[in-house]
Amino acid sequence: MVLTIPDAGTYEPDVKTIGRQLLDCMGVQPPSLLQPDWWQTQALDVAARDPEFRRRFLEFLEVFPALKSVDQMASHLREYFEDPSGELPPVLRWGIKAAWPGQLTTGLVAKTIEHNLHLVTQIYTAGRSPAEAIPVLRRLRKDKAGFIVNILGEHARGTDGAVDAEQAYAEALQHLAREAARWTAEPQVDDAPWGSVPRACLSLKLSSICPGLDPIAFDVAHETAADVFRPLFRLARDQRVALLIDLEQFRLRDLTQTVFSTLLTEPEFRNYPHFGITVQAYLRDVVEDVMDLVTLAQERSAPMIVRIVKGAYWDEEIEHSLREGWPSPVMTHKADTDTQFERMTRLLIEHSDTIRPAVATHNPRSVACALSACRAAGLPDTTVEFQLLLGVAQSLCRAMSQLGLRHRIYVPVGDLRTGMSYLARRMLEATSPDSFLRTMAKDDAHRHSVLARPLPTPDIKLPPLDRLDIHPTNSEEPGSFHNEPRLDFARDLNRLEMKDALAAVGAALGAHRPLRIAGHAVETGRQITSVNPAYPNQELGTTAAAGAGEAERAVQAARSIAPSWRSYPAVKRAEILFRAADLLRRERCRLAALVILEAGKTWREADADVIEAIDFLEYYGRDLLRLAAPQVLGASPGETNRHRYEPRGVAAVIAPWNFPLAILGGMTAAALAAGNTVIMKPASDTPLVAWEFYHLLAEAGLPEGVLSYLPGPGSEVGAYLVRHPEVDVVAFTGSSAVGLEMVREAAVMRPGQVGIKHVVAEMGGKNAIIVDDDADLGAAADAVAASAFGFSGQKCSACSRVVVLESVRHDFLQQLLAATSRLTVGDPALPGTDLGPLINPQALEKVNGYIARGQEGAELLFAGTPSFEISASGYYVAPHIFTNVDVHSVLAQDEIFGPVLSVITVRDFTTALSVANAVQYGLTGGVFTRTPSHVRLAEEEFRVGNLYINRGITGAMVGRQPFGGFKHSGTGSRTGGPDYLRNFMEARTITERTRLASPLPAHPPRNAS
Repeated sequence: MVLTIPDAGTYEPDVKTIGRQLLDCMGVQPPSLLQPDWWQTQALDVAARDPEFRRRFLEFLEVFPALKSVDQMASHLREYFEDPSGELPPVLRWGIKAAWPGQLTTGLVAKTIEHNLHLVTQIYTAGRSPAEAIPVLRRLRKDKAGFIVNILGEHARGTDGAVDAEQAYAEALQHLAREAARWTAEPQVDDAPWGSVPRACLSLKLSSICPGLDPIAFDVAHETAADVFRPLFRLARDQRVALLIDLEQFRLRDLTQTVFSTLLTEPEFRNYPHFGITVQAYLRDVVEDVMDLVTLAQERSAPMIVRIVKGAYWDEEIEHSLREGWPSPVMTHKADTDTQFERMTRLLIEHSDTIRPAVATHNPRSVACALSACRAAGLPDTTVEFQLLLGVAQSLCRAMSQLGLRHRIYVPVGDLRTGMSYLARRMLEATSPDSFLRTMAKDDAHRHSVLARPLPTPDIKLPPLDRLDIHPTNSEEPGSFHNEPRLDFARDLNRLEMKDALAAVGAALGAHRPLRIAGHAVETGRQITSVNPAYPNQELGTTAAAGAGEAERAVQAARSIAPSWRSYPAVKRAEILFRAADLLRRERCRLAALVILEAGKTWREADADVIEAIDFLEYYGRDLLRLAAPQVLGASPGETNRHRYEPRGVAAVIAPWNFPLAILGGMTAAALAAGNTVIMKPASDTPLVAWEFYHLLAEAGLPEGVLSYLPGPGSEVGAYLVRHPEVDVVAFTGSSAVGLEMVREAAVMRPGQVGIKHVVAEMGGKNAIIVDDDADLGAAADAVAASAFGFSGQKCSACSRVVVLESVRHDFLQQLLAATSRLTVGDPALPGTDLGPLINPQALEKVNGYIARGQEGAELLFAGTPSFEISASGYYVAPHIFTNVDVHSVLAQDEIFGPVLSVITVRDFTTALSVANAVQYGLTGGVFTRTPSHVRLAEEEFRVGNLYINRGITGAMVGRQPFGGFKHSGTGSRTGGPDYLRNFMEARTITERTRLASPLPAHPPRNAS
């Protein structure tokens, strides 16, 4: 039966009355955020006022568990706080002066801070394990409060960690049940209107026991997680423990809810009423979540617990959605979240016949709203269970006990690392400008302001969005550039669209494509057969294969139309690029499906390839308009000076197979935008993707003949174009050996050649990531694994060396092995695949050769093993990790272009930089460190074109990280940056003598007295 509660506005006076009663019971003292030491009274106060200090304070909390020595602790204290932007607490000012390394007081300061941080952590956590938490749980029960034990730690990185977490949960269920059985009854804690409730309660997180769960492979992830959770559900039922499933980041929301729904409808669990799940009020579609759970409870004919929270990942969700360009899944205004929280609380109470409402809050108004709704529905106050965090709003906990309210305390347990991370989150909340705890900490008048009704913004009425609405770019007013958002595969409509596209592309395979020269189809009698590297027996289609004769025809066609294309208005050229970008946007899943089949990329890698091509078209279209605008230089009387850019003439674009749409599209778009005619020679392994790009440009309005499609052998067609005297600019991406040969050939002046041929060469890399002794080793391991093994290491930006400091080598390698071992090698058309095949048999032979040579001089730490069926059907190599690698060996020096990683150990950070630089390449590099001075040193000394701090080293974004290197890694300005178009342009300055429009002002002679 659904209860009818009057509109919330009608019982708002009751909310105020109950709220004041709560505040009176809480007393005039503000709620204690921390114990009365400087970490509470001074550091938090400064952090709340000063954003820069707040940032450093939180970063210090996060790095603290990684500091192993007194000197490390002292040096980090100085680096983080020596020159903050705001006023320091007096104790910290003294500590910095006393913490200079080598002083007698250094150890004292370090130990004092370590002791204080441990004390602060103990306020919010109850020990390293549920067993250690028992004294705290007994104290809570004595204070007439129940508990929920939360084992800290999220995102298991490997199988071993997941097994440990699963075992910890099982032991906690048994231990807590045994302990609770010894306790005497406490009606205020144990009794609800419908009967007794379990004394023990445990919280579970999906990611903590299911490593690598990814909603992109939803069905597999769902089945895997259900299999892992099922024994724990069974144990909780048998031990009569309440089991609550926590919601984490939005990307796991649907998966978590589906696993929960599946298990609760299974016969062995459908009658147990003490399972529960969390819903997050800050989610825009939380009403759907609640109603789905109501339906679930009705279908299983047994009640269940639904825990309403405001949401613990607001900052992370907002940052993530902004960075990705995705619609925010959460409310962007606190008042909207508060309003929705009250509405959802009321909704749960209305369905309290099947839903057991649990309201997680520290806000007296939220408590008062829940109680008012209960009373308005004629229900007892104990219908709702209130839940609070350990160590937060302790005066509110006491008030609830005094008023006879049923409540539980959320009790986290975990080691120092997880405890400090949890503490940082609590500090982030406590120092937020919107924190009601800060309001409560002020005088009594301010405290009562927390009872004010939240005033929602108009944004609360906005419906949840699956995608942002993107309109075609107007070439007259293009606006600022924004990266095309990736597909969010946590959303089911995107997964379905990609599956449908793969089916459609697979059904249309086998067609033949001719060359396109001067707008005409050209057959040659020779063919290139494109195959699926995952299943080489599967032919995807064929193209005509060009030779020297066709290359000559293409050059002459390009030369003949070059003058008319050069005079084409810049705004019209930009308009073609913008239209092409919109066509790619509309066809993105179909194009990504073709990239998956032809290049062997996984879903996300293929989608990224397509959207990077879109970005290049959009970015270069805007940059063309910038460069085409009139530029007037310094003037002199009677003279004007104008600066402008013109195309070089005929451009040969020689593209690689590893980014068959992004790199080919970027080089082609830049050359066309600059006003050059283009001969586009795609890689022989991926000609079908290039064919699609050619036709999309034609559909966008590119005049016939401006672009030629010329697949053919690189040694014949590519070499012919590079040597041709009428090709003015060559854009090449590929190996350093081929690129350097092109530079040599292009430097030769041949008969009939008018100008010096310009070469834009983006070449190889032997890229390193440095792991410092204070790095976040888990984050570093994830980034190294992704950077080394993404697309099977077939990126010039891939990490092939990791340089790790000796003091953290063992711990880092454990994390790296965990991150690598969970990677799935398989068919890239399957959504859960992490590594697909290498591109062709030559690549397979080369990479296997390096692996064999590596075993002669280094230690093979890890070797993945693809299944026989997979390796027999395609060009597969699983991840390989070598340790004890000599810095001068081929493993450490050669670009391997496969999933092979070398680990090099050094003693200090300076040596790490030296080793990282000791190769002939200078493309990308990364550093994981939390020492500010080491960040600055890396910026100066790590000689690479793209340096990444505390993140992976692949995935440069157009307009955000202009990409390219030096030494043997490339020539020319960075792709996707403000200088790239100039590679395809000549600069001209025009000076014109003019008649003066007015007489010059009179000036006295310089020597006048």
